[in-house]
Amino acid sequence: MSYRQFFHEEIETLPKAQLQKMQLERLQAIVERAYTHNPFYRELYDEAGVKPSDIRYLEDIRKIPLLEKKTVRAAYPYGMALVKPGGAGGAVEVHATSGTTGKSVPVFATKKDIQYWADLNARELWMTGMRPGDILMNCYGYGMATGGFGFHYGAMAMDVMAIPMGSDARQYERMLDFIVDFGVTALCMTPSVGLYVGGKARERGINFAETKLKIGLFGAEPWPWETRLKLEELFGITAYDEFGMTEFLGPGMTCECYVRDGMHAWADAFLVECIDPETGEPVEEGQDGELVWTWLAADGTAMIRYRSRDLSRTWWEERCVCGRTHPKIAAIKGRSDDAVSIRGLIVFPSQVEAALVKFPETGANFRIIVDKRDGLDTFDLKVEVKEARLLTNVERVQQVSREMAEAVKAITGNSPKVELVAADTLPRVSGGEAKTASARVEDRRKQ
Repeated sequence: MSYRQFFHEEIETLPKAQLQKMQLERLQAIVERAYTHNPFYRELYDEAGVKPSDIRYLEDIRKIPLLEKKTVRAAYPYGMALVKPGGAGGAVEVHATSGTTGKSVPVFATKKDIQYWADLNARELWMTGMRPGDILMNCYGYGMATGGFGFHYGAMAMDVMAIPMGSDARQYERMLDFIVDFGVTALCMTPSVGLYVGGKARERGINFAETKLKIGLFGAEPWPWETRLKLEELFGITAYDEFGMTEFLGPGMTCECYVRDGMHAWADAFLVECIDPETGEPVEEGQDGELVWTWLAADGTAMIRYRSRDLSRTWWEERCVCGRTHPKIAAIKGRSDDAVSIRGLIVFPSQVEAALVKFPETGANFRIIVDKRDGLDTFDLKVEVKEARLLTNVERVQQVSREMAEAVKAITGNSPKVELVAADTLPRVSGGEAKTASARVEDRRKQ
């Protein structure tokens, strides 16, 4: 059976000029609504000397103050809400960030929000090649963080059967059983979990070519192209990058099409800016900077000019080869708050991963540990290995450690002291708040 090319063709292929017109109208509407109905925003904008009538062009968004996470946390619990809990037109679902570094940031969703969210996620699943009758194994967490729920709703909207596997480490062996036994055609999970599960499959001798698996969506943490190639090798799939934030209901914000040259950001729902993280000023299209998001289609929660801390770049073609007209963001390079300065050089976990993933001995996880000794920075790197028996070969351990240190230095300019450790001994990221650096970087200089 053949299917249409787009899930929602009219909106996915709307000309750029019409999308920008829609963005301006929705920006004006959400700013007006936030100012009129939300005391937090009214006070914020009054202090900045901004009125809704000042927003006449898209560029006028720069008049609006940027939202920091600490500012949003100050509005906890209901300060960002545009509706009351429950009732007609009220919030029917609430999600929140983990709150590991302070109060959670709650997001209130109405029925309208849930329906729109389902549509956005369905667009993404469809864009990667999923069709009615496919089976999606969803290995993002189901809970306050929204990783699992978004793709679950999207799958239902497009008549794909969802298996809500979740991200519990105790499920990893079960994931493999379900892929084989249930004829899973697509999966979604964090790249680090994917590397681990793919390694387990290899140990069990599973040949994915004999299964129906064909598509993988990976996100919630920065991952280099080398990791993509490794995941495709392990699972025999085409791997796609996707990005979302719990503050905007998570998955459904951006995803790659089959061209895999940047992720389409749905312009009818979100306005994305790219700024210099130091000055807050916009950078030129195609230049690296920090992403700032405005939720244009929000009904239950106002999130306007929210700093993501994610480093990327943006550009807007008139029309992608795939036929879609929405702007693109590049793969997330890292985060402005997980970049760690070591001996005067900036190091990103994604750079370290790009060096390590080339080694067949590398397991699914690593940890950067930075400290200071005798006034000088130290750079230790713990790397899980696939096979425990390697650790019994002292000479081989020394050789691999030395080669890994050289590879990391070639990319970052910094030479670490590498320690190989057994699998499952380091903290693991699993979705939801996986973008945070805590599982990848331990900076003891701050303690």
